[in-house]
Amino acid sequence: MSAQIRDASVPPAFEALDARVAYDGVPVLDGVNVAIPAGGTVAVLGPNGSGKSTLMRAMLGIVPLTSGGIRVHGAPLPRFRDWRRIGYVPQRLTAGGAVPATVREIVASGQVAARRRLSLPTRADRAAVDEALDAVGLTGLARASVRELSGGQQQRVLIARALAGRPDTFVMDEPMAGVDAENQRALARTIARLREGGATVVLVLHELGPLEDVIERAVVLDSGRIVHDGAPPAPTGECARPGHEHQHPHPDPNDPDPRAAEPASPADLMRLEVPGRD
Repeated sequence: MSAQIRDASVPPAFEALDARVAYDGVPVLDGVNVAIPAGGTVAVLGPNGSGKSTLMRAMLGIVPLTSGGIRVHGAPLPRFRDWRRIGYVPQRLTAGGAVPATVREIVASGQVAARRRLSLPTRADRAAVDEALDAVGLTGLARASVRELSGGQQQRVLIARALAGRPDTFVMDEPMAGVDAENQRALARTIARLREGGATVVLVLHELGPLEDVIERAVVLDSGRIVHDGAPPAPTGECARPGHEHQHPHPDPNDPDPRAAEPASPADLMRLEVPGRD
């Protein structure tokens, strides 16, 4: 595994500067300083309660800082406006309601932030959806209801949804949670393709699993502080171990409910909306 040569003049995709977050006065992030380079593939690791998901949400503006700062592609977070560059992949599919959504409809909803309000999808938009479905191996299920899919297939739908907006930066919250071994390997191949294409990929993970050979760098948190920032753990060759195939999420008990409302500024990008049928 070799890291790509990067232009030092390009600002980091994300940068946390003495970032602190507290819930009800209890520190969750305690002076975190970290820079995620553009084009890097970085895993944010740590035990439950370490603050890893809080760091991700702080970088996206979902969780407000108590003090410190966040910069996104060189801009202070409050002034960052180009959310089309960011593809957010939540831990689970949260679309609901009475209208059954197809896989293609969910994937196409990832283009909302990139289009003008009320504009119809163009030929290029439709082609981007096709490419996204192909990238995650779901072309044959484009017309299927997302409710009929397995948890791993739904996770691939979420990645395709982010791909359809053609961002250059991806943030994924526990993409392997609730995913069986076969779908873990499919996700790993997709993330490897993103890396090879020069995208920035930040993944909040409980463990590396099949992503061992894809991750360039690991940032490990414990008790809200960075305890390691460097090479990821040595590959073990393990995927989903028998009897531990991640059929459960690993929520951070110090983090807010992952189903809570998304931030106002990137809401069009991060909300998973099911298009209605007129």
